[in-house]
Amino acid sequence: MEKLIITAALSGGEFVSKMATEYVPCTTDEIVDEVVKCREAGASIVHLHAKDPEMGLPASDPNPILKEYVERIKESEASDIIVNVTTGGGRFAEDEVIEEWMKERTTFGQEMDSLNMGSVNLWATPKGMEGIEKEFVFSNTLGTIERWAGYMYDNEVKPELEVYDTGQIQTALVFVKEGKLKEPLHFQLVMFGGNSCMTPDPETMLYCVKRIPDKYTWSVCAPGRFEMEMGTLAVIMGGHVRVGMEDNIYLEHGVLAKSNSELVAKIARISKELGREIATPDEAREILSIKK
Repeated sequence: MEKLIITAALSGGEFVSKMATEYVPCTTDEIVDEVVKCREAGASIVHLHAKDPEMGLPASDPNPILKEYVERIKESEASDIIVNVTTGGGRFAEDEVIEEWMKERTTFGQEMDSLNMGSVNLWATPKGMEGIEKEFVFSNTLGTIERWAGYMYDNEVKPELEVYDTGQIQTALVFVKEGKLKEPLHFQLVMFGGNSCMTPDPETMLYCVKRIPDKYTWSVCAPGRFEMEMGTLAVIMGGHVRVGMEDNIYLEHGVLAKSNSELVAKIARISKELGREIATPDEAREILSIKK
């Protein structure tokens, strides 16, 4: 079995802020410090959202902040880590503005971007935004997916395909046949449950993995206590794992994680105890077919 790729999702978008935990990194210095710690703990990929430095809410002008994150990480002790920039959270702007954000966002020098493979209703309610889930749709039309994938390929950025429901795997497979996505694919099973996403349980994961051809790679992320449960199952099944405060702020029941690196270290320990070694960033690049 190939080595385990661990992604550290440091801070998330709407769902994690200082209102949820004082430990979520929000400033550029905090983000870079967390990246270094996560790299030391075993992460080979870091997933980034732009945060307001005061309260950790989504930044109103995200691209300059994301660009600074990427540049500072490349200058840090974790300069070899794979940087994965979101195209998801913080989309509170007009469609035309968001389109320009995403076109520019592929040019910061990162090696990966998230690419959401379909539209879903909002799966939970962000703190301080009660009621938004009744009217807000996380929109990712087929045209949007095609255009944003094109921006990524134009800048040699590998898409990580975010799958919120099982049918979105089929969307990706059709896009390959149509030449809109390039092989080999890498899937992220977003098992957030709630109002609209796949339920984080073994049966759903098994179904998804059966739908993904063996020649492709896949990872899983899940909320709260399900993070380690689904992550451990992915370790056993040959998949990869995302952990971090974007998805889960607790190290164990009732105990807040004080750093994302604690969550990385936990899944790394579980994997090693199960006999599966942890991939370095360069080994992750080889597994994912990313050219350095």
